[in-house]
Amino acid sequence: MGIEKLTTLAFSMYTNKGAYALLLGSGISRSAHIPSGWEVEEKLIQKIGVSQGVAESEDWHQWYKDYYKQSASYSALLGEVVKTPTERVQLMRSFFEPTNEEKELDWKAPTKAHLAIARLAKEGYVRVVLTTNFDRLLEKAFELEGITPQVISHEGDISQATPVVHSKKPTIIKINGDYIDCQFRNTTEELDEYPEQMKLYLHRIFEDYGLVTCGWSGEWDKGLISIINNAAHSRYNSFFAYIGEPNDSLKTLSQNRLGELMPIGSADNLFSELYEQIMALEKYDANANMNHEMMMARVKKYLSSKQYDIEFADIIEKWGTEAYNQITEVAHYNFQLSKEAFERYLEIHLRAIAPLLDATILTARWGKEWHIKLLGDILIKLCIRPMKNGEITAEGTQYLHTLAPMLLLNTIGIACVKYGRFKELNNILKLAIPAGNFMGFYREPLLSLLGGTHWTYGTWNNLMGTNYYYPFSLFFLGQLDPVFKDYFITKSEYENVFYMWEHLKSLMYGYNKCYLIKFSVPMGHFLLHRNKDKMGYKEVEPYTLFFEEADKLKNNWEPIKQGMFGGSYDNYKQIHEQAEAYYQQYRKY
Repeated sequence: MGIEKLTTLAFSMYTNKGAYALLLGSGISRSAHIPSGWEVEEKLIQKIGVSQGVAESEDWHQWYKDYYKQSASYSALLGEVVKTPTERVQLMRSFFEPTNEEKELDWKAPTKAHLAIARLAKEGYVRVVLTTNFDRLLEKAFELEGITPQVISHEGDISQATPVVHSKKPTIIKINGDYIDCQFRNTTEELDEYPEQMKLYLHRIFEDYGLVTCGWSGEWDKGLISIINNAAHSRYNSFFAYIGEPNDSLKTLSQNRLGELMPIGSADNLFSELYEQIMALEKYDANANMNHEMMMARVKKYLSSKQYDIEFADIIEKWGTEAYNQITEVAHYNFQLSKEAFERYLEIHLRAIAPLLDATILTARWGKEWHIKLLGDILIKLCIRPMKNGEITAEGTQYLHTLAPMLLLNTIGIACVKYGRFKELNNILKLAIPAGNFMGFYREPLLSLLGGTHWTYGTWNNLMGTNYYYPFSLFFLGQLDPVFKDYFITKSEYENVFYMWEHLKSLMYGYNKCYLIKFSVPMGHFLLHRNKDKMGYKEVEPYTLFFEEADKLKNNWEPIKQGMFGGSYDNYKQIHEQAEAYYQQYRKY
């Protein structure tokens, strides 16, 4: 479910640019080997203990309380250890700034999470970052991206700061202070009650912005939790990230805020993936906003002359790579398959391959053999799914990965049948997908992966909200109808060609032995369509005439003449009879 919520967050932040504030805790700096406020405090107490002749203690905070008859606070601790402001700053630097040895290990430097946040800020998606941390890793990450943020380290800075809504710079609010200033909030008493000016300032932030928390448990910041709870609900959602199991504080806060609990692997993964997903959406819209007619005019121009071969290859490969990147960014399937998830992933896949589908029709109509072969290369690429170590996939959900390549394959098939490109279609159907595809670690024939359906008909109907005999078939018929609407005079002509392709694909599946052990071929709505033909309703439909020509023309039938079924009518007849026997035995009507 985590990736689902991450995808939702990415869509929300993308469509509501700058409307989400981040709330970061010590967990975001953990991988940078930055100590927490509690750990810094403990080290200071230990130094005091050593000066008093105490070498070891099981609980240094308790020792301090017993010895000094009061709880530790930064002001008291620093007063005991050092005496001047300069000495205080130098002491705190040792906790938050790297030594030469630590620099070699890349410790106490901005993490992947800090850098991704800085990039999100640079692109305008994050304008407000609140943090309970004392370190300056965020500021360093922003500087690396060429950004000078507005920083509020304590309530005294608020009156001098530009209001967040009017600031051209992103704002970092260090709720509990900054190590350089040596003005910290870390004790229970300090964290229970914030100064009124800070409370009002934070209150407005939590009312005006959506909220994303990470590396923050909420267990110690009682005053901050109170401010969040007392703020009116924002018009934007809230996401509370956690690792392992969420604690009671986050659960309660999520309920009160009407937000989402979001499991993550790490802060680095969360913000890196969030940035990549938002950028993928941005790239798509940049392409989508390009005039569609202009894009297709370029494809036509490149197909018109050999001098544009390089330009054609470049644009098709570019669209293929962009589609692949957009899809693989969300290709994580550890969640329960549902109608909502299906619709969401369908939208992502359709967006990703939209320019390719239109270009495919033009290529099948006007292109040469090598032009169409490029589309086969993209088909193969779209079937590849990089797997991460330890990644878990919920059963059945991984088949969402087939949506884009199946849409593209069906577009190629329909277009090639319409324009008589059977040789090129045959070459596509003979392709194999290398290891590392969405089905596993073995090379598979393309038709084995994309020729039929991996979901049951029942699952398809549930996902579509229908009750069809062949929902898989009607899904692609319906999805591609708008793509082909300008290429057929009537819808019935489009349907006839679709069923020609569907039946031809079924036969080629059997001929290429794409089944596992026992003979089988994919079935589809073409079986119902031709049944109506046989009953005399549509005796002269192109679908019927197309397959009747096979028996009349034999080896001169265009699919056979161009090399399908090994260029042999006998081969075609044999597989046709086998398929017919299979249809009769297993058809759904």
